[in-house]
Amino acid sequence: MTAATAHEVVATVIAGLLLAAGLMVTLRMVLGPSTLDRAVALDALVAVVMAGIGLQTAVRGNAFYLPVLLVLSFLGFTGSVGVARFMALRDEAGTGDVDESQDTGEEGNGEGDNGGAGEAGPAGETGPRPGRGSGDPR
Repeated sequence: MTAATAHEVVATVIAGLLLAAGLMVTLRMVLGPSTLDRAVALDALVAVVMAGIGLQTAVRGNAFYLPVLLVLSFLGFTGSVGVARFMALRDEAGTGDVDESQDTGEEGNGEGDNGGAGEAGPAGETGPRPGRGSGDPR
């Protein structure tokens, strides 16, 4: 077996593994079940595409696609940060969604309970929480 043949075999095996990873990540992106799962799957899919472009660059010995790798890495990072920021703002706003975990231990938003009276605050004091229902901005 020559060195060129060994490199071709290794490149073929890596390409097959990248294809399998891409299919699994695409399946996770389609099935979900939550928005965060889909966001992580999209980020992983970008990483798999980047690895495929890197493999092609290494096999052909042509650095033509290296700027594409740079742009994809930047877009993948900013996309992940953007989704994380969006999810944090959505959670801060208190909007209900099927993506929320049932095991967080947090109570409801005040509807259906006693309006916050008697709840313990951060320092153990009771009464309504500051910023809830009053004109105080946070």
